[in-house]
Amino acid sequence: MKILKNIITGIGVIAALLCALIIFSAVNPGITQTLSSLLSGDGLPSKEESGEESEAMEEPEAFGDEGASDFDMPSDAFTDTEGEEETSEDDSMLPEEDEETGAEQIVQRQPEEPERSGSESESDGGRVVGMNGYEPPSESGVSVPEAVSGKSGYQPITEKSEELPDAEGGEYTSDLGYGETGDNLSFDSIFYPYYQMLDPKGQHLYRQIYANAAAYNAAFVPIEAVPVSELKDVIMAVYNDHPELFWLNTVFTCKYDQNKICAELELEFNMTLEELTPASRTFYNITNEILSQVQGLSVNEKERRLHDILIDRVEYDKGVDKNQSAYSALVDGKSVCAGYARAYQYLMQRTGIPCFYCTGYAGTDHAWNIVGLDDGYYNVDVTWDDTEGGQYDYFNKTDEAYADTHVRRELSVNLPKCEGQRYAVQ
Repeated sequence: MKILKNIITGIGVIAALLCALIIFSAVNPGITQTLSSLLSGDGLPSKEESGEESEAMEEPEAFGDEGASDFDMPSDAFTDTEGEEETSEDDSMLPEEDEETGAEQIVQRQPEEPERSGSESESDGGRVVGMNGYEPPSESGVSVPEAVSGKSGYQPITEKSEELPDAEGGEYTSDLGYGETGDNLSFDSIFYPYYQMLDPKGQHLYRQIYANAAAYNAAFVPIEAVPVSELKDVIMAVYNDHPELFWLNTVFTCKYDQNKICAELELEFNMTLEELTPASRTFYNITNEILSQVQGLSVNEKERRLHDILIDRVEYDKGVDKNQSAYSALVDGKSVCAGYARAYQYLMQRTGIPCFYCTGYAGTDHAWNIVGLDDGYYNVDVTWDDTEGGQYDYFNKTDEAYADTHVRRELSVNLPKCEGQRYAVQ
């Protein structure tokens, strides 16, 4: 009887507690939600649900490796990315100040292209179309006028491949290091279009090649694992963008492993390091003297005047040493089409006018320039204009006007189309 009495008493206590809970919940509705959350396993409410703001995580700053060149380059050769501010403004047409005159000039900036490999181009019904819409005309239709016949001499980038002996495990370990990485460098698309044609891996390798060439370091391990088949475009991009590297030859050597990956890269220079110091001093003194002659002129007047100065100073000569470089034209006063074009490119770059080195076919391998003015781009062939009575026959011409004589090849098909009209010479 005593046990039964205790059970009845316990049931009564539980019933009393349940009644008290029901009455309390009716007075405080929020308790019901809390109990429901606890019983369902949802736990405590989040900071957002309780009205508290959550702190955003800050991204760590990214730091690049510092690189240094043993050879001082002109200040316009590259841009140091350290401290550079990013901008989201549309810079398709931006005014730039002429350093010499203080006047603003308008240059056309190319729209950013999607990431792609350097040699990639679109195919349209069997025709090759460059990144900017250039469609090379048929080379079979090219006819070289007698007055300029033989005025060429451009030597394409040439690769010397050498397979390395297989190491244990099939991988080759080089004793060379990376040399200069160039990781602190960036290149403006308005002056260095070939850099923009490469994918991020190619651009990384481009920066390394440029930095090592500038430091007169010929042999190094590529900083990216690049197949032999892709290396030529990167070398070409560096060479085509940078006429100030006048000691850099058009030949390079790639030593590759059994997987056809370049394990060692060797550049070729046309002078020794001891010769380079006095040669560079002479080169820059001469170019500075030439540039002093165009101070105070408008953009298109500078373009024409520099064209005329080269014609007056340079003689076409296939036998001259270093004839693929701007040095041969500006210092030696003798060169072939490559030297004329690279000298013009360098002088125009120094004045702040976009000028690109363009290579292709004109009856044979040939080089000329593409110049950016305020209304578009133009073809200029200083070599062919260095002809008696034909000083402006190939100056400031459209692609249509060049279709019968000049056809772009390789990476040059990706340069801007030449459709300018305001400064065209009829």
